[in-house]
Amino acid sequence: MHRILIIDDDSRLVENVTKYLKDFSYTIESSRDGMNGLLKVKSFRPDLVILDLMMPNLDGLEVCRQIRKASSIPIIMLTARGDESDIVTGLEVGADDYLTKPFSLRELLARVKARLRGAEKVHNTSGPRENVITSGDLTIDAAKREIYKKNKKINLTGTEFNLLWFMASRPGIVFSRDKLLDELRNRELEPFDRSIDAHISHLRKKIEQSPKNPKYIVTVWGVGYKFQGS
Repeated sequence: MHRILIIDDDSRLVENVTKYLKDFSYTIESSRDGMNGLLKVKSFRPDLVILDLMMPNLDGLEVCRQIRKASSIPIIMLTARGDESDIVTGLEVGADDYLTKPFSLRELLARVKARLRGAEKVHNTSGPRENVITSGDLTIDAAKREIYKKNKKINLTGTEFNLLWFMASRPGIVFSRDKLLDELRNRELEPFDRSIDAHISHLRKKIEQSPKNPKYIVTVWGVGYKFQGS
């Protein structure tokens, strides 16, 4: 049974989301502020976090940054604003997905299922040899969901890891943004094209020696991206 933590100061929203998700056999805990939410991440050990962007004292962006220092669990960011820059910022600090308030509970459920499924997908790779990819100074371990650069562990978000694994396991193949969105989300929802660019940018900062002149994740102009294996 998957555990979900909701961090949001809107008590009515928390109550409605909790009741709805419990009907689908999820175990739910909630927190009304960022500081308490971080404590519950450690004690409750959720499989996914639903995190509000706008909260008093410690906002969702900082909570997301703090979670990412220690964990790659999927994070769905909630925002009352539809401003694209806020969404991109949320993705850049480590959120895996976003929803703009107000949203339908059915859409939230679809995204929760997609993120949890994505986090488990790589684990189902068959065969121990297929679970590890080595390319240049990178080692990607699917079973442990860990990546090392020059034997030093690098912390990735769940989406970043899934994106890297998907491309690295198919070196040289060029993927459009739509194809990458389909793979990561595995659902038919309105795509936010720049989310892929944000994830790629953040991933490059972590794995590339020179993010502006990438060695591994290469842009194919007018088409999309590919992993350039060595």
